[in-house]
Amino acid sequence: MLSQAYFKKILDLLFSAFQRIKHLLKSKGANRIHSPFVFEFYNQVLNHPYNFYAFSQIEEERDKLLVLDTILEYQDLGAKKQLVKTKISSLAATSLMPEEKDVFLFQLCYWLKPKVVVELGTSFGITTAYLAKAYPSKIYTFEGISAIATEAFKVWDNLQINTIELIEGPIEQTLSVFLSGLKAPIEIAVIDANHSYQATMYNYEILQNKISELGCIVLDDIYWSKEMTKAWLEISKKPEVTVSIDLFHLGIVFFRKESQKEHFNIHW
Repeated sequence: MLSQAYFKKILDLLFSAFQRIKHLLKSKGANRIHSPFVFEFYNQVLNHPYNFYAFSQIEEERDKLLVLDTILEYQDLGAKKQLVKTKISSLAATSLMPEEKDVFLFQLCYWLKPKVVVELGTSFGITTAYLAKAYPSKIYTFEGISAIATEAFKVWDNLQINTIELIEGPIEQTLSVFLSGLKAPIEIAVIDANHSYQATMYNYEILQNKISELGCIVLDDIYWSKEMTKAWLEISKKPEVTVSIDLFHLGIVFFRKESQKEHFNIHW
């Protein structure tokens, strides 16, 4: 008999596949983007012609993680608080953001040149490294599991990155405390943590109050499940959001007061 969790996973995969077809049918290419700002975004971020030297360095660190058989032991952050034992290679294979998304975030950071970046969901620090290598920003990243955070520090040490500050502990406890003491506005925030509707909405609401007018929030896996899609659709319609961009795998919202409220489905 199929377990409830396995059955839910199958339903989520079918849901995501159906949403992918819908996105392909309504998405636009560059020749159908009439907003100057979004057209610049397309050319500078999505269609960026350069391949930076940092990419190969960071991907070498990813490759090491994907074959590392060291066993991590940690307490799961879910309701059952179970003890988890798993190989780093197995966890990295399922938790790391794909290279294509990491390169996108690098190019977004390179384009916007932010002073402050916040990332929710450090994992092993590969995405954080891409953000840090794009521009000399101050990167604040949040990770709930100490054993995983320790491995992320090793990655950053190997890459000689010293602009990252990791905040350890459950995000629902640490984020509000951190933001209450943050003086500078956030230019880029990346939400790649708990993929539930409730957690996504909480993270968005608490972050958007600290986002610069010229900044943005990036949400990962917006069609991962019905919950994530519900959160994305609600966020993209928020009155403070003026430009929302649906790339299927990622959603980006901007808060530019000079822009008219528009939503874009872009083929990527």
